[in-house]
Amino acid sequence: MQNPYEAEQIQDIVRDGLAQVLGTGADEVTPDATLVADLGAESLDLVEFRFEMETKLGVALPKSNVLDQLATVLGGSEQLYDERGGITELAAEVLRRSAFGYSAEQVHAGQRPYEVAAAATSAHWASFTHALFDHLPETCTECGADKAELAASGKAICAGCGAALEASTGDEVMAEGVRAALVAIGHAQPVG
Repeated sequence: MQNPYEAEQIQDIVRDGLAQVLGTGADEVTPDATLVADLGAESLDLVEFRFEMETKLGVALPKSNVLDQLATVLGGSEQLYDERGGITELAAEVLRRSAFGYSAEQVHAGQRPYEVAAAATSAHWASFTHALFDHLPETCTECGADKAELAASGKAICAGCGAALEASTGDEVMAEGVRAALVAIGHAQPVG
């Protein structure tokens, strides 16, 4: 089914959700403001934000991160980190190709994993959250219809019968994206 959300709608929902959780004005949650350094988010804030988005949108955001998924797909983390503990160019390239949409300025080889996490912005979370809705089932399991729409609640439903639609989980989407990135950059066939 086609994604029932426009990217801008998800950006607004993510921005408003972050503003509510952080107790700040929505105008302060700009697309390039980092959640931790610029907006002062702490780990509990991010847990609350994740819960709010999952409840509001009816999706399961990832419990892991791109680097964890990459290590799983590669069968270990040997190719992910250099001798100083920074990420390798392979890891940086996969992060840049992920649904989070990191740029080369935001994520590059040599960064420590905590620096990658600190580079996250509302735009990254909006991009990933929007991508989840690209992973709705092809047809409704209740009626077989192939069109989705938004319920008044903001959740995706079948346009044919109104049944709730469940997108792939964030971890599934992330793992699929990691595999696709490895293929796109011509990396050896993943093991996982």
